Amino acid sequence: LPGGCTISDKYEVPFDKIGKIFKKCKKGILVNMDDNIVKHYSNEDTFQLQIEEVGGSYKLTLTEI
Repeated sequence: LPGGCTISDKYEVPFDKIGKIFKKCKKGILVNMDDNIVKHYSNEDTFQLQIEEVGGSYKLTLTEI
């Protein structure tokens, strides 16, 4: 997961512990993100990142601002 690798490096979240990456839009809809979507999220001014540990892995949620 290239996007997961970038997040792992930047936010010091172990890459092998990243479980799922979600996007939450302004309407509140939660979507599971794949590599193609994650790599387009490079502008940190457009989202907030929430990192939550769940069962030994991390759930990442990018919420649109």
